[in-house]
Amino acid sequence: MFNFLRKNPDFLLFLLTQAISNMGDSLRIVVMPLLVLQLTGSAIYVSAMALLETATYFLFHLPFGAMLDHADRRRVMLLADIGRGALMLAIPLLWFNHVPLLVPLFLITVLLSILSSLFGAGSNALIPTLVQSEDLTKAYATFEAAESAAWIAGPLVAGALATWFGLASALLVDAGSFLVSAVGLIFIKAPLSKVHGGADPIWNRIVDGFGVLIKVAPLRRIQLYWTLYGIVGYGAITGFLYVGSRGGVSGPEIASFAVSAYALGSVIGTLLAAQPQIAKARHAIPISLLIFAGGAALVGSSWQGGMLGGAFLIGASEGFFLVLYLARRADATPDGYMARIGSIAAMLARLASGISITWMGIMLDRWHGPGAFSMMAVLGLFLAGTVLIGDRESRTSTESAT
Repeated sequence: MFNFLRKNPDFLLFLLTQAISNMGDSLRIVVMPLLVLQLTGSAIYVSAMALLETATYFLFHLPFGAMLDHADRRRVMLLADIGRGALMLAIPLLWFNHVPLLVPLFLITVLLSILSSLFGAGSNALIPTLVQSEDLTKAYATFEAAESAAWIAGPLVAGALATWFGLASALLVDAGSFLVSAVGLIFIKAPLSKVHGGADPIWNRIVDGFGVLIKVAPLRRIQLYWTLYGIVGYGAITGFLYVGSRGGVSGPEIASFAVSAYALGSVIGTLLAAQPQIAKARHAIPISLLIFAGGAALVGSSWQGGMLGGAFLIGASEGFFLVLYLARRADATPDGYMARIGSIAAMLARLASGISITWMGIMLDRWHGPGAFSMMAVLGLFLAGTVLIGDRESRTSTESAT
C-alpha cells in the first residue's frame, strides 16, 4: 500500500484532503439532524430536510455532469468548496445573533446541496485520472477506507464540540474542512480535467448515458443491486441518531458513538474488499447483505451494546459492498462514459437515499427504533435473496451462451 501511494502523489494529496473534508461532512451529518431535533423534537423535520437535500441534488446533478464536460472541472470544484464553507459559517453566525434558525437551515440545505452536486459532478471521474487502470480497485478501496476512517473521527468530534460549545458552533469545523479541500485541489499537479468541445445538447448526452446503463447487462445489474441497497439501508444513520438521542431528548454522545461504530465497520469492510480472495468469493454480496440484516436486527433489539455492534456490522457490510460496486461499475462502463455513468449513479443514490430516509423517518415516529430497524432487517434479507437469484440467473445465461 505504501508503494502504491508513493507512486501516485496526486492521488495521495487528494486522498488526504478529502479525508479531512469527509470528516467535516460526517460532523455535519451528525450535528444538523440533532440541531433540527433540538429545535423541533420531531424526526419528520429531519427526514424533510434530508429529502429536500436529496431532491435538490437529484435535480441538478445530471445537468451539472454534462455541463462540466465543457468546463475546467478543478476551478468549478474550487468555487463549490468556497461556497460550501461560507454556507456552513453562516449557521453559527445566525445562531450567535439569535436569528430563528429553522427556516435558514432549510435554505442553507438547498444551497449546500446545489454546490455539493456541482462538486460531485466534477469529481465523479477524478480517481481514474489519478491512478493507473490496474490500480483502480486498490484506489477505490483506499479512498473509501479513508472516508470511513474520517467518519470515525467526525461523529466523536461532533459529540465533543456539541457538548462543550453547542451544536451550531461545531459546524465551524465543517466550514474549515471545505477550505482544506480547496487548498488540496490547488496543489494537485496533474491536470484534473480537459475542456472538451462538441455541440451535442446536454440532454442528448444524458439520454445517451442512460442508454448505455440500460443496454450493458453487467453494469445494469450491479447498479440495480446498489440502488436497491440504498433504498433499504441509507436511512440507517438517521435511525442511529434518533435511537441514540432518544428522539432528541438526550445528549449526542450515544448517537455519535453509534455513527463512529458504523464508520469503523465501514473501514474494515472496505479493506476486506481490497483482498482479491475475499472480494471474488462466490456470493460475496449476498453474504454481506445477510450481515447487514443481522446488524439491523441487533440495533432493533433496544440493547445499547447491540446498537453499537449492529451499527458496526451495518457499516462493514455497506463498505464491502460499496467497493465491489464501484470496481464492477468501472469495469463494466465503456470508455468515454465514466463521467456520465458516475453522475447517473450518484443521482440514483440520492433518489434511493431520499426514499430510505423518508420511510425510516415515518417508521421512527410511529414504531420508534425497534420497529424501524426490524423492518430494515427484513428488507435486507429480501435483498440478499434477490441478489442471490439474480447472480444465479446471470451465471446460467453466461454458461448457456458459451
